[in-house]
Amino acid sequence: MDTFWEINGWEAEDKHLGALDRAAFRRTFPVIKPSPGLQSIRGPRQIGKSSWLKTVLSQQVKAGKKCFFYSCKELRDFKELSELLAPLRSHDVILLDEISFVSEWDRAIKHMIDSGFKGSLIVTGSNAFDLRQGLDRMPGRWAQEGGVGGGTGEHLLLPMEFDEWMSMRQQAGWKTSDSLVENLTAFFKIGGFPTCLAEAGPQLKNPVESKTTYHRWLVGDVRRKNRQEIFLRELLGQLALTSGSTISLQTLAQKTQMMSYHTAQEYITILEDCFALRTLYCMDPETGTIRFKKEKKFYFTDPILYWIALDWAGHPTPETWPEKMAEQVAHEFLARRAKRLGYYSSPKGEVDFFDPKRWAIEVKWAPVPRNISRAYFDLLIPRKVVWSQSNFLSELPDTL
Repeated sequence: MDTFWEINGWEAEDKHLGALDRAAFRRTFPVIKPSPGLQSIRGPRQIGKSSWLKTVLSQQVKAGKKCFFYSCKELRDFKELSELLAPLRSHDVILLDEISFVSEWDRAIKHMIDSGFKGSLIVTGSNAFDLRQGLDRMPGRWAQEGGVGGGTGEHLLLPMEFDEWMSMRQQAGWKTSDSLVENLTAFFKIGGFPTCLAEAGPQLKNPVESKTTYHRWLVGDVRRKNRQEIFLRELLGQLALTSGSTISLQTLAQKTQMMSYHTAQEYITILEDCFALRTLYCMDPETGTIRFKKEKKFYFTDPILYWIALDWAGHPTPETWPEKMAEQVAHEFLARRAKRLGYYSSPKGEVDFFDPKRWAIEVKWAPVPRNISRAYFDLLIPRKVVWSQSNFLSELPDTL
């Protein structure tokens, strides 16, 4: 079995860490402190989870810890994982990459910990449902100290937001505009995946190869669930065209060949589980309850996914794409910070985002916001903000 980390200077030859060293910029991974129990790193494919895990490996080897690293993509089930782990009970740190590829992986991990393993287990996964389902079956086996997120043991690695994206461009020495709107528009076209920004380079060219990679990621996750690629293509196209608008699952099904809203929901769930999509629900302003029967809004988690969806479905770029992208980026920004988030709807119109009885935000991608709905003005809430081109993402409610 390959024990590459036992070779001095292995980092320079490593596929992941070597690529980081050669890159024009480098994201700073939050510190993970291995401690007894289980920790997880979740996030979409090609986001840097393996690089983060190998950064932890390098740090722990240099600290004199007895470590083991393995990529689980070739393992079929928990039995094979158990066989792999059996001789490793004396190790200090075990790092398992892409564990969600292993069927019922949690059974092997649970057995390992319950059998007296005193070290640290850190796993990564690219499927939120598979990983979350396994983690939920292991209460009391989480690491209790340090790292990102306090004592939860759960770490999330997502595409860069606008501020980090700008910081990476500056780190690379690439020229940025003095205009906030120009910089944001560039972000709307490139998105926050590090490989997209690296390919775009100082000229901010279209990251064609990266888009192909992420397209294959989406198709691969659908095929793993034994679903049809053509349905995914049609659904993604409709999600791009209707981004920022309310729509029902029935309407999505009718606009594709899916026919059934149950089928549409299955594909939506797959996209959510692979960190590509988020669903925004209508919420009651008084009780804060979700109105599940109302139409929903769907937002891609990163701008590049919007462009992949449009291109693959063969749809022309809408004239309103900057407005759509501004609302999508605003939603992702808020979704990462707000404990509760929905949209508000009344006979007098809609408000893009709100936390009942706390704050509301309307997005108007223009120098001067216009056509604000009466619903926004009539909504009784302590804090209301309109994000335009002059204060986009910057004027925040105090509770965020």
